[in-house]
Amino acid sequence: MDVWKGRFGGRNYSQEFLYELLRLKGRGGSETTKCHACALPDNALYRCKECSRYRLLCKKCCLAEHARLPLHIIGHWDGEKFQKTTLRSMGLRLYLGHEDGSRCIMPRVDPHAMVVMHTTGLHEVSVRYCNCLQSTPRRQQLLRFGWYPATVQLPATCATLDVLDLFHGLTLNGKLSAYNFYKTMVYITDALGIQVPKKRYQPFLRMIRQYRHLKMMMRAGKGSQKDGASRFSRGELTVQCPACPIPFVNLPPDWKERVDQFRRYLYRKVVSVDACFRLTNLFRSNQSTDPSLHPGAGYMLEDIGDYGMHVLKHATQKDISTCSGFKAIAHADAKCHTGLRSTGVIAVCCSRHEMVCSQGVGNLQRGERFCNTDYAVCSALQDSHDLNDVLFSYDIACQWIKHFLERMSDLPEHLQLPEHMELNAAIPKGHCPGHQLACQISWAMGIQPGVGRTDGEAIERLWAFVRMCASSVKEMGPGSRADTLDDQFGFHNWCKLIGMGLCFMKRAVKARAQAAKQTALHADFTAHLPPDVVERWTEWVVAWEKDKDSRPNPYGQDDSNRDTEAKARYRVAEREREAYAAGEIPLHDTSPCALLTNGFLIEQHQAKLRLLTDGDGTLTQAQASDIQKKRVALAKRIRNFRTVQLVYMPAVRTQLQRETVARTVPVEVEDQTLWLPSDFSSERRSAVCLGDIAKKEAEIRKGQCYDALQAMRDCERALRTLASYRRDETDGQGVRTRAQTSIETIEARRNYNADRYRRCRRALERLDPGGSWGIELRPLKDADITNMAGGSFDIDVLLPMGQGEAELSWVWATEMGQGDDMIESCRVEWLKSRARSLRWLEESKFMDEEMRRTPITLEKKALWWDARRESEDESLGSDIKEGIRAYAAQQAGVCSKLASSFKAVWDLEGIDFEEGADEWEEVNEPEEEDESEDETLVGDEYIRKQPLDSGQLRESALNQVEQEQQSSLKLAPSYLS
Repeated sequence: MDVWKGRFGGRNYSQEFLYELLRLKGRGGSETTKCHACALPDNALYRCKECSRYRLLCKKCCLAEHARLPLHIIGHWDGEKFQKTTLRSMGLRLYLGHEDGSRCIMPRVDPHAMVVMHTTGLHEVSVRYCNCLQSTPRRQQLLRFGWYPATVQLPATCATLDVLDLFHGLTLNGKLSAYNFYKTMVYITDALGIQVPKKRYQPFLRMIRQYRHLKMMMRAGKGSQKDGASRFSRGELTVQCPACPIPFVNLPPDWKERVDQFRRYLYRKVVSVDACFRLTNLFRSNQSTDPSLHPGAGYMLEDIGDYGMHVLKHATQKDISTCSGFKAIAHADAKCHTGLRSTGVIAVCCSRHEMVCSQGVGNLQRGERFCNTDYAVCSALQDSHDLNDVLFSYDIACQWIKHFLERMSDLPEHLQLPEHMELNAAIPKGHCPGHQLACQISWAMGIQPGVGRTDGEAIERLWAFVRMCASSVKEMGPGSRADTLDDQFGFHNWCKLIGMGLCFMKRAVKARAQAAKQTALHADFTAHLPPDVVERWTEWVVAWEKDKDSRPNPYGQDDSNRDTEAKARYRVAEREREAYAAGEIPLHDTSPCALLTNGFLIEQHQAKLRLLTDGDGTLTQAQASDIQKKRVALAKRIRNFRTVQLVYMPAVRTQLQRETVARTVPVEVEDQTLWLPSDFSSERRSAVCLGDIAKKEAEIRKGQCYDALQAMRDCERALRTLASYRRDETDGQGVRTRAQTSIETIEARRNYNADRYRRCRRALERLDPGGSWGIELRPLKDADITNMAGGSFDIDVLLPMGQGEAELSWVWATEMGQGDDMIESCRVEWLKSRARSLRWLEESKFMDEEMRRTPITLEKKALWWDARRESEDESLGSDIKEGIRAYAAQQAGVCSKLASSFKAVWDLEGIDFEEGADEWEEVNEPEEEDESEDETLVGDEYIRKQPLDSGQLRESALNQVEQEQQSSLKLAPSYLS
């Protein structure tokens, strides 16, 4: 851009470009009016913008060259400028019906001009239809010329296939609305809006809806079926995931016999469930006036079918929540639904590959109710009844799964999941922090066995893709909306499918590297612990994973008697609620407790940002950019905080003004004072703060001090345990050096909590000087936190507990930890380390299996298309049969190319994916001398055999497909025309 603009003393090319654009407005180098075609002089006054901008033609030559190009834009030279004209006004008549280009000797004249939508705008064309004895209907003559008619009888409006393809691509990729696209066409036709044909917006809507529907049927192979356009089966117009387990398609014939507890997860279906309240729908039209063109064949469930009856049956259902961190159900009925046919949609998608499930999307009538979710989930899994295991990822899984089996009995029998299917649920990683701790330690995705590195947030990425068309579908009728969303979901699935090659390659490379790394780290961690403790913890967690309902949770710790910040906030919030219930009028929608909580959160962000900026050394460009982004986000949070703060602390405004006037140098956002009640002296505090906000801060600050102390204790216990066993039970410099990284991480966490304790205690001193809290919450010195014995921390010299001369720190006076308690403090961290190691190992095995399944599915789909080269309708003409064969061959080629390209990408990166029919070899209980530490820790008791070569795979796949010709694989192959 600098070169083009001519900055820094260079040539200004923008002037040259400007002159060239202005040159095109004239005749260019043609100063004479000699025709460039026939060479006759003084007659060349016409120029076509589409063909060439420098060729000047006479009227006769212009009409001759555009006899079959009626949509080109012509400019007429009037002596000083080009004036836009039309071929119709010049006398062009388009003759249809004869595909060889000849004119019909007895054409049917249409008295009205045909309005044609093209990529160059709206055009009026005079059309002459063939009226011979063998002539076809007008609609067929138009379609064979590449124009799509808006009506069946006597069409007066058409759209070229090019403009329909253009809009289809723009609305799928850019979510462009039909209205904005039509307005663009009008602008291109005449920017002044004067010479524009009669409005054709409604016919355009009709054409694009029909075109979408026809394209979906083509991709599903409906053209090969007799009356395929009028017969639909469940979900046959959808794009299915080729990497998910599909019995009789990409799983070995005897896969059920091979399944056991160690590899059961490889044949597990993992689905994500969630609602999107952006995709609302107003009461426009109705089901009888605007039905779907393919009911039940796409992703959307029919509102007037079994789904609608089931929801109506449970219209008064109340979904009770017992999770304090869970918000969706509690506010479901409170959401605005006036004037809405649908308040959103509930959807089910493949969680590992993010592809929407067939018949897995349903409209929500009022909030997110279990009756909608139950039906959508069971409908989406209707083709997976042969599988043995399903895991649901749902942001409210802790509530939804509780009585799911009871509610499922109310569903139609064909939707109910089989009894042999094991059902599990987990909370997605991004949503888990919003739940209470009891839910997190039971339902967190990362601690569920057999999920690999699945984060469960696939559905959120789907909503990010689809919600951009929310404004368009909101105003549609029910049928138009369902067809539009079906098309959007299909395109989303297709994008995910074609991206599997690179995606799987990156995942596999990362999984194998991380599996090795995390296994080694976990082995080091385990080596620092007593073997009997490790064995006891392992038995505990394995038993809990098998029976979570009756077994105690090993990830939990009993802190019911300890005061915490959360408990303090709860007490303050409860008092506020009681006061409001008694008639006290709140000053703001945000309560004082919420204001203080936000302030404390900002304090934490400031402290963490100071740690990043106060370190030694020079920041890299990436680090400096990341810090700047954090500062911008933190500044925005502080501005929002100030808005509410001035309501409860009006005098802060004066303090901020004084601070601004007195400031001589800029102050970074992490160093700004928030001016909470504790930041003021006791003399000024009563004048600055309204109500008892200062007392509330003091109560919460006390809980923060206890939280910081407990966090320091946990860190010190872990440090003592790791250091002791590193010294006594390990040999070798390499092992000790690697263990130092874990120790340094825990030390940094301890120091952060020490700073947090000091900060909160200083605030507490100012708020409640001389309070009884000072007995337990004493001033914290560096010597108090070095270790539990009171000496300076040294991992090689650690004073043993119990010596009389060992002076204990006051930090441990209120919570003395000895013996087993110190070891138990490491339990949760060890279990997390174990979970990380196992999840990465599972992810590595997952990628091997998914890279085996995907090419097999695509190759079988190619054979499926080969079997549909011939139409079932023998009465069709040879030209249509040829088109059916060509399209089937094209789609078969697409599937084969995808399979080949995926393998090429994986082979290029050196990924030895398993192509065979999942050949596993079970290893018997290893002998004692062959037992490896990694196998003992992670339970990796299975190894691969050598995979089949590609030739054997191809032959095996072909033989199996020939035996399963009656099995229909509903995988739409491409979004190509």
